[in-house]
Amino acid sequence: MSLRSKHLKIVGAAGAVALTVTGLASPALAAGAAEVDYTCTTQFGPAHATATYTATAAAPASMAVGQPLATTGTFTLDAATTTLAVNGLGWEKVKGTISTKPTASKAGLSLSFPKTTLGAGPSGTTVANADGAILAGSTVQDTFTFVLGNLGNVTLTGYADGKKLGSVRFPGDSNGQCMNDDTTTTLMDGGNAVTTKTVKDKSKTAESAKYAAKKKTATGTAKVKARYGTAATGKVKFTLKKGTHKIKTITGKLNKKGIAKVVFKNVKAKGKYSITGKYAGSSSLKGSSDKASFTVR
Repeated sequence: MSLRSKHLKIVGAAGAVALTVTGLASPALAAGAAEVDYTCTTQFGPAHATATYTATAAAPASMAVGQPLATTGTFTLDAATTTLAVNGLGWEKVKGTISTKPTASKAGLSLSFPKTTLGAGPSGTTVANADGAILAGSTVQDTFTFVLGNLGNVTLTGYADGKKLGSVRFPGDSNGQCMNDDTTTTLMDGGNAVTTKTVKDKSKTAESAKYAAKKKTATGTAKVKARYGTAATGKVKFTLKKGTHKIKTITGKLNKKGIAKVVFKNVKAKGKYSITGKYAGSSSLKGSSDKASFTVR
């Protein structure tokens, strides 16, 4: 895979060689495995990566959207790229992450490995223990098959003398995505595709209330998050109460960050108030609610 840093330009495609992720799980634990060949487009030509992902337990019959299926493996950087990192970038150690969001039809990835000495593996390679997860799909389905797609984000961070020297991100500003050469590559278990039923994930709503005495307004803000990272979409109903008396309900729409905000006007009578934010849920998430209080003096 091509290397890139903030301070140094990388060499051509000859130096952009394969990265391999190989399963560490023993045969007794290996509930599923998939080998994927990638072609990564760089400004110097194509680079190739091969990954073998191995789940460490059988997929449960039902999983929430985006839920992780534990995966372990090794991350092997070939000798040529190891030499490039050492001589060209001055790295002594490297750590890395792979993060790919799941979609309706493809599984996601979340793998990482700690600081590892470059060139300490067989024949000058770099071998690091990696662990993480393969993620269930992003939509509710009676049958979701763990098909591997393209690599989303790969970050390699280099160190020397205990100091961070910089990070290489792929795809970077001038690099394309790492494309899966076989888009039907599937996690397998005993010759059968690994599947599960995907259901709605739980959401959590965090409500806050702020009163502006001069303007006589109360602002309700709701932040909605999913347990496994699915983006919260839809609407939140905000209900203003004075004590147990319901005053008004206003509906707000969640933005891209999962935040909705509304303003209640003419809030001036003295007393204790509350604003309850109730998230209705979405096609992928269950609903949730929370309450915050404020006092008008």
